[in-house]
Amino acid sequence: MASRFEHQGRLGRRRENSVLPRSGRYVVKVNAEEQAALLRLAAHQNVSVQRVLVESALRPDTSVSRADIQELITALFGLSRQISAVGVNLNQIAKVANATGDVPEDLTAALAGLRGLYFKTEHAPDDVASVKGDFL
Repeated sequence: MASRFEHQGRLGRRRENSVLPRSGRYVVKVNAEEQAALLRLAAHQNVSVQRVLVESALRPDTSVSRADIQELITALFGLSRQISAVGVNLNQIAKVANATGDVPEDLTAALAGLRGLYFKTEHAPDDVASVKGDFL
């Protein structure tokens, strides 16, 4: 679904209204290459070029963009869902094993999945630390 800004021919989202009035105004001239790079970055982050400039100037660490953070959050939620699914499978296997005294064949596959998820989650903080916002 297209945003209201796309219908109006504008790119991305505007910043929220400020409690204090925004009276400062800056005019920045860029060449064609710089303009293309700013437009790509704004499109990647789904924000306006003005917002990219303000946020990148005021953000203490400019190596990680908003899009990078959103991508990492999505990946971590995906891992969380996978871990939850493996936990449900292990609970079902335990229920069958307790009721019948037999260990189902699914146990090996469930444990292999759990090990795989463990290694993914073990490396997730390293992946987060190594992200660089290099879109230009």
